[in-house]
Amino acid sequence: MNTSPQQPSAPDAGSAASSPAPPPYSPAGPGPSAAPRRLWIPVLAGAVAASVFWGGFLALMDGPRSAATDTRGYKVSTDLCKDASTEALGSLFTVKDDDDRPGAVLRHDAMDRSECYRDLEPKKGRGGMVTLNTMVTLHKQSDRTPEFIAEAESAGYIPGSKATVKKVTDLGDRAYLVSVDIDKTIRMTTLSVLDGGAEYWVKVTQSSSDEAPAYDADQLQPLLVKDAKATIAELKS
Repeated sequence: MNTSPQQPSAPDAGSAASSPAPPPYSPAGPGPSAAPRRLWIPVLAGAVAASVFWGGFLALMDGPRSAATDTRGYKVSTDLCKDASTEALGSLFTVKDDDDRPGAVLRHDAMDRSECYRDLEPKKGRGGMVTLNTMVTLHKQSDRTPEFIAEAESAGYIPGSKATVKKVTDLGDRAYLVSVDIDKTIRMTTLSVLDGGAEYWVKVTQSSSDEAPAYDADQLQPLLVKDAKATIAELKS
C-alpha cells in the first residue's frame, strides 16, 4: 500500500485517479472486542467532527443561478439510505440496513443535506468492523469549491496518520479519492465529488490488523466510483 505523510499528491492515472482528495473505510481486525471498540468510537467521532462530512442533495430551484450555486438538476433525497447505491460495494461487503437508524435530512435556505450511516459485514472470510457513511449536500448560496479543495489536499491532518490523495476524473466538476491510515489499526477511504453546488461524499472506515488487513484504496476505488455514478443518476432523475 502506497502512503505518504501529510498533504501528499499523486500523478494522474487515466480515468480513475491522480492527485488531491478527502477521507474513508473497509474490513479488518480479528473481530469486535471491547478494546477495539473503545478506540474505534473516538477515532470515528473525531474524524467525522473534524472533516465536516456527508450531505444531502437539494431540490430543483426556479430562476437563474450562478455557476457557484447551480443545482445541476439534483433533487433532495428524503432517505439517502434508500437512494444511495451499494450494488458495487456489495461484491466485498454485506450492507446491514438498520430501520432504527434512518438517514438524516437537513433543510435550510442556505444548504440542504442528507446523510446515511450503515454497517458493512466483510465477505470472503475477513473479520473486522466496517462502516459506510454517505452524505450529499446542496450549497444554495455560496461557492463550496475552495473549502472542498482544501479538505481534499489536507487529508493528512489527523495526528499520527498517513494519507494518500488522488484526483478522480470523469466524475462531477472535481472528485478525489483519499485513503487515511490511523495508527495501523483504522483505514478510512473517502470518495468526494463536487458538481456545481452539489457535494457528494462516501466514506468506508475499516478496522485493520495483520491477520485481517483492510481493503486498500485501489481495491475500493472502482466500486465507490460505480456506486457514486448510480447514486448521482438517481438523485438527478
